[in-house]
Amino acid sequence: MSARERIKNLFLENIGKIITKDQISAEAGISEWARRVRELRDEFGYEIKSHKEMPGKLKPGEYILENPKPNPKAKERKISKDQYFRVLNRDGHCCLSCGRKPGDNNPIDESKTIKLVIDHVYPISDAEKYGIDPYSDENLQTLCDFCNEGKWNKFSGKIGEAQENLTALVRHAPKEEQRRVYEMLKKIFG
Repeated sequence: MSARERIKNLFLENIGKIITKDQISAEAGISEWARRVRELRDEFGYEIKSHKEMPGKLKPGEYILENPKPNPKAKERKISKDQYFRVLNRDGHCCLSCGRKPGDNNPIDESKTIKLVIDHVYPISDAEKYGIDPYSDENLQTLCDFCNEGKWNKFSGKIGEAQENLTALVRHAPKEEQRRVYEMLKKIFG
């Protein structure tokens, strides 16, 4: 049984009860349990709520499934193998966030190696809200599993504001950080 199935069963066996991230992690048996929860919510339609949807009732790291029936309008992943490899090739088979490549050591646990994943630049919900195809090559990027695991919706909210914030972050960063960003972009775009 897959980690996603184990997590789904945990929620279905505890409808209306608070489930902690520790319970989910133990049940899943993998470090990428948060991704599996997002898949259950975004792609399979289970209304798994967190402290973001229920502030005051749930704390960070707590989740709840109140309805066992998934939303029939949920969208399954639409990234084909061809598109997956096309995006990997475009991005030079390295993480666009940190530059790591497959097989590099995980910075937290050197017994593990980096794996690459394809990620949405703009989250599916935001992209659709602003008329962007969430599954277009332009909205997909290569990240390593380490960077993706700690990722948040960097571009949530109005897309124009997010771009301005990103520009401001780089502009106000220390010179050595600006140089690092420049070198990374030069490496990516040539």
